[in-house]
Amino acid sequence: MENNNSGKAVLIVIIAILAIAVIYLVATRGGGNTKAPADNNIAEQTPAPEAAKPDPMKAQIPAELTDEQKAQLKAGVEAHEPKEVTFNITAGSFYFTPNEIRVKQGDKVKIVLTNVLGTHDFVLEAFNVRTKITKNGENDAIEFTADKKGAFEFYCSVGNGYHRMKGQIGVLLVE
Repeated sequence: MENNNSGKAVLIVIIAILAIAVIYLVATRGGGNTKAPADNNIAEQTPAPEAAKPDPMKAQIPAELTDEQKAQLKAGVEAHEPKEVTFNITAGSFYFTPNEIRVKQGDKVKIVLTNVLGTHDFVLEAFNVRTKITKNGENDAIEFTADKKGAFEFYCSVGNGYHRMKGQIGVLLVE
């Protein structure tokens, strides 16, 4: 019986040590701080953030289409004989603006890629064209003839397909 009582005593000591350790950890990590702030206005207590730069690794809201981009998109779908059409595509964090362009079969198409944030390129496999990989503020252009009808995906190939997977894709519609 004496052996059983000493086992219980050791168990009680271990539990007491663990309880003290938990209380210590909670107290030193601020978990035990229950004191309410003197002023309940949280906005005044939170320091003002510095002017935040966009994080190129997080998806951003695509920029609105410029008037020039809107005019280019309209010109691509108007009835016409094959002609040269130019599209200014903006590349940002996991987006292209515009991400849908329309042309007529036979048009000579020029894509001017302007990078506004991060590192991006423009790949259109169906026509075997791609821009160089551009950095923030850079641009590059490609040209091809839309010699077949259909819907063709374009995408950013940066990150071994990561940008494409995150939604940096678009479609070229050839009518």
